[in-house]
Amino acid sequence: MKRQEDVRDSMQAPAGPSGPPVDGPSGPPSVVGPTGAPQDGPSGPPEDVNPAQFDPLAEIEDARARRKNREERLEVLQKKRNSARVNVYLFLAITVVLAGFAFFPVTSGDTDLNPFPQGQSPTNHKAWVQDDNHLTGGYEDKIWDGNKGTTRTADKQIYIPPPLPDMGSTSSIRIDVTVDIYRLQGNTTFKAGMFDGECTQLPAFESLPEDSWYHYEGTKSAGETVEFTLYTQPGQKCFLFMWDDDENPDIPPLQDYYLPTMDIEIAIYWPRIITVPIALITFLFAGFAFVGAQKSGKAFKALKYPEGEPAKKIEEEVLEAAESEQREQIDAPVVDQPEDADAHEIEGPSLAEAASSPEQGEVEVEEEPPSDEEPAGESAEEENSASAWTDEQLLGAGWTQEQIDAMRNA
Repeated sequence: MKRQEDVRDSMQAPAGPSGPPVDGPSGPPSVVGPTGAPQDGPSGPPEDVNPAQFDPLAEIEDARARRKNREERLEVLQKKRNSARVNVYLFLAITVVLAGFAFFPVTSGDTDLNPFPQGQSPTNHKAWVQDDNHLTGGYEDKIWDGNKGTTRTADKQIYIPPPLPDMGSTSSIRIDVTVDIYRLQGNTTFKAGMFDGECTQLPAFESLPEDSWYHYEGTKSAGETVEFTLYTQPGQKCFLFMWDDDENPDIPPLQDYYLPTMDIEIAIYWPRIITVPIALITFLFAGFAFVGAQKSGKAFKALKYPEGEPAKKIEEEVLEAAESEQREQIDAPVVDQPEDADAHEIEGPSLAEAASSPEQGEVEVEEEPPSDEEPAGESAEEENSASAWTDEQLLGAGWTQEQIDAMRNA
């Protein structure tokens, strides 16, 4: 009875949960899925991946493109470096020219060049002029009356660069004049000045600016010198020297024409107030161009020699190799050999000396046995060894019965 109750209890269903059910999630799920059409995937290879890593042809093309780009950059840097160097040389040349004209004058005439000693007769001088000697040897550029026989004046056409507008004292040109006096008689007063234009139909000296002409009223003996300074504007000029005797018609002319009475040398300075500042500016430009050339040169070397510039140049290496080769040739021993020898000389005794030497009989000559005896000896050894074998063994080794019988009967 008790067993039946236990069976009945086990067959009954277990008791469910007590109370109302627990509320579950309400509404749609909180996770929102993708909306719209799917996005397109990447087209082509990634941008950060070089296709040359996977394609040999692409790698070759990439190397070729990089080499071409490097060559183009080298060419550009080389042109830039050369251009900067040319600018340096150009600005330095302009600076030197301007500074030279500012501090070193341009001379015209030469008072040291005088072919006539003091006291020479007018007759000898007249013969020298008529033979046209005054047109050669540098005398054609002199400022004097030694190439004339009818006048005591001296004139010279001079062009003074650069052409500038008249800016008063700013653009004026300084001219130092040296006059060597050779006059033997008459007074030594004279006038000298710088006129504009050609030396034809010149106005009076008094019409010139005050600093453009000079009047000397002193007395000098033959061989003495007078120095003075004039100022004028650049351009085409005419320098005129005239004794006061030639200018005054009341004074009778002198009769010793064909003798020089003066010799003049002038030194022309460019305006320093213009040339010096321009020279300083061009010198600064040359410095800037030099810095640019240095930078361009360093960039060119860094691109051309990424591992550093070689220690020695190719020319030096070639010269060193040639010197070492020449040194080896000098140190090599000299072998005396006839000039007409075609082959090297063989050291040792000659054939006649070897035949006549007593050691020749002591030489043992090994004669090889005839080749026909070798197979006979070999066959005899084979027969002596084969006779110890039985017929079965010889037949097993490949012998025939006839060969065995012939061996036994031998």
